[in-house]
Amino acid sequence: MASDSRPRPKWPYIAGIAIGLLTGLVLVIVFRARDVNERTRQWVVRELRSRFNSEVELESLSVGVFPRMTVSGEGLSLRYHNRTDLPPMFHVEKFSFHLGWMGLLRAPRRIKGVYVENMTITVPPRGERRRINLQERVPSLMVDEIVCNNTDLVIVPKKEGKEPLDFDIHDLVLTSVGGGKPFKFRGNLTNAKPKGEIATNGQFGPWDADEPGDTHVSGIYKFTNANLGPLPGIGGLLSSNGNYRGQLNEIEVAGETDTPNFSLDPIGRALPLHTEFSATVNGTDGDTYLHPVRATLLQSLIVANGSVIRAPTKGGHLITLSVTTDKARLEDILLLASKSERPFMTGGLNLNTKFVLPPGPAKVLDRLKLDGNFAVTEGQWASAEVREKLESLSRHAEGQATNEAEGSSVSDLGGIFTLDKSILTFKNLTFSVPGAEVRLQGTYTLPSEQLDFRGDLRMQAKLSKTVTGKKSFFLKAIDPFFAKKGAGTQLPIRVSGTRANPTIGVSVFHKTMKKNLGGQNSSPK
Repeated sequence: MASDSRPRPKWPYIAGIAIGLLTGLVLVIVFRARDVNERTRQWVVRELRSRFNSEVELESLSVGVFPRMTVSGEGLSLRYHNRTDLPPMFHVEKFSFHLGWMGLLRAPRRIKGVYVENMTITVPPRGERRRINLQERVPSLMVDEIVCNNTDLVIVPKKEGKEPLDFDIHDLVLTSVGGGKPFKFRGNLTNAKPKGEIATNGQFGPWDADEPGDTHVSGIYKFTNANLGPLPGIGGLLSSNGNYRGQLNEIEVAGETDTPNFSLDPIGRALPLHTEFSATVNGTDGDTYLHPVRATLLQSLIVANGSVIRAPTKGGHLITLSVTTDKARLEDILLLASKSERPFMTGGLNLNTKFVLPPGPAKVLDRLKLDGNFAVTEGQWASAEVREKLESLSRHAEGQATNEAEGSSVSDLGGIFTLDKSILTFKNLTFSVPGAEVRLQGTYTLPSEQLDFRGDLRMQAKLSKTVTGKKSFFLKAIDPFFAKKGAGTQLPIRVSGTRANPTIGVSVFHKTMKKNLGGQNSSPK
């Protein structure tokens, strides 16, 4: 009987080998899966401890195998250099991410996405550098994207007594995290005061595990529809955009703001305000140093340098500025500080003042302190009646009482002033028209606009030349009594009443003659 020489099929052998390999793989997975929770937990702890040089606490961690490898955990905390006197540097209520099947066999090199819920990041104050020497070398890990839902960023200041900065970020996405390199971020947060939405994106890191405050950050921001109304004494909707770069404890910020309806409540009108600024911000305590701010109010340019410092006890900011302007218009400032449809005076304004605004619940005008000097050049009065009376004063003061072609209402105004508790106090206040100068000191109360000034009226002409007819003849005898300090005539004067209805009183031989610039005259007393 002849033997069968046909070749036997190989597929049974191949199938047997495949089944054997698959069985072996399943056995490996089964045995690996028995301790995968603990192995994954150890890997997570080692990786985080290496990345942040910090002790790691993890309340619970579980690994789901089917339908795909999913790691989830709760109560994750990282303590900065094991500092139990500070809150954890990172605390996460819940997190989860996916692993490939190879994650059962070895630690992964890359994770596509991590989801984090309710994370608190506490940046500790700057201190002495300390390093933790790790004995284990952990492989480099990259995370493509970390999505954070509800993140609270708390920055602890180094100065004692200052409250930590607290930022509530409701959307935060980090991309390309790991490898000791900077990563990208984008996020949205609600600013508490003034309340508004801030959208930002940029680059962060690499993380400085020894000094977190030295970690580099850069990006751009957009702040929209911030309502200034809740801030006592001011109003309007503010929008701002700009860029920032530096490290957490020293960030350089440059940008601009627009407030189309800025107002000082309750005394002023709403006016458009635009600012351009550059500043240095200490991200660890919120202190801001301005250099400078250029504010444009209608046609006026105002330049300010100074600081915005968090007050240690009152829960707010102390604003200290040096304010100067040589390109301002008086009417712009008066419109901001008055509800009148038109300013009572126009002219060029030069201003230098120290501006101090302490924190507190009171309105801005009740807290604001000013200390400076000003000068108004070529002032023009809005009231035709006031202009006529000033022209008359100018003619009389020049000794040209009957010459209608002489005299002018164009005036200069200047002096030294302070503002405290809504009261403007003036020293060396001067007001002049051709032929006459008024030197005063006194107060102007805001917002009641009440005037109370005393001083001297100095005129170029002798007293007898300020009038005509018989009065001029009889006054010649007393001219020497009123000619003082180079002036032809010097008389005591008082200004009272209100801004809209001022009264000028001149004293001659213990008699006071009052004249209301609003048109109401009174007899001598």
